[in-house]
Amino acid sequence: MTNDGPFGPVVNGTQIVFYEYRPNQPAAITFIALFGLATLAHLVCTFILRAWFFIPFVLGGICETFGYVGRAWSHKDPARPGPFILQNVLLLAGPPFLAATVYMSLGRVTTALNAQHLSKISTRWMTKIYVIIDIACIFSQFIGALMPVNGDEESIRKGHTIIIVGLVVQLGALSFFILTSWYIYWGIMRDPTNLSMNKLLGNWRKCFRAIEIVTVIMIVRGVVRAAEFLQGEGGYVISHEAFIYAFDAALMFMIMVVFAIVHPGRLVRANIRSMNLAQDTMLQNLQ
Repeated sequence: MTNDGPFGPVVNGTQIVFYEYRPNQPAAITFIALFGLATLAHLVCTFILRAWFFIPFVLGGICETFGYVGRAWSHKDPARPGPFILQNVLLLAGPPFLAATVYMSLGRVTTALNAQHLSKISTRWMTKIYVIIDIACIFSQFIGALMPVNGDEESIRKGHTIIIVGLVVQLGALSFFILTSWYIYWGIMRDPTNLSMNKLLGNWRKCFRAIEIVTVIMIVRGVVRAAEFLQGEGGYVISHEAFIYAFDAALMFMIMVVFAIVHPGRLVRANIRSMNLAQDTMLQNLQ
C-alpha cells in the first residue's frame, strides 16, 4: 500500500486531486470517538436543560463525527469519491451548525440577564440575522464541496471560489459578533442589571467568556481553511494533514468541550427558576 500522493480519480481526462497524502486512519478514528462522545453528551444536556437552541450544535457534532468517518474510510482507497465527498461536505458544514448555536446563545444569555437594551440591534433580530448568514454559509459549503466532483476544471475553480466566499462571509460575521458580545458584556459590567446581580445567575460572566472563546476559535479555524483554499491544489496547508487535525478537528472538539463545561442552557434554566421563585414569593406576600 503506497503512501505517495496525490490521490484522486481521473474524470473526463482530468485528475481530480482528493488528497495530497493517504489519510491517517488512527487519527480519524480517534476524532470519531471524541466527537461521538461529545455529541452524545450535548444531546443529553439538550433534553435535560430543554435547551432546544442547541439542536444545531448537536447537528454540527454529528457532521464532525461522520466527516471523520469519511476520512477513516478514505484511508484504504483515497481515490474513491464517496468517502471524500462525505468528509469534504460534512467537515465544511459542521462548523456553521456549531456557530448557529453560538449566535443564539448570546441572544438567550442577554435576554436572561434582561440586558437587551445594551445591544445595538434587537436581540431577536440580531439572532435572526446571524443565523440567516450562517444558513447561507452552510449552503455555500455544501455547493462548493460538491461542484468539483464532475471533474470539470471550471467547476473545480468555481467550487473553491464559493467555499472561499462562504468562509470569508462567516469570518466577517464572527468578527462582528465577538465585538457585539464584548459590547454587551462590558455594558453589564458598567451598569449591572438586577438579574446580573442575582445569585442564581452568578455564572453569567463565564457564559460570555465561553461565547467569546469559542468565537475566537472559530475565527482561527476559518482563517486556516480560507488559506487552504486560497493556496489551492499543491498548497502547503492542503498538502499537510496535520493542519486538518490541529486547526479544524482539535479546535471544533475544543468548542464542544467549552460549551459542555459552561453550557448557556444552564443560565437560561436558572433564569426561569429565578422568575418562578419571584412569582411564588409575590403570591405568598399577597396571601
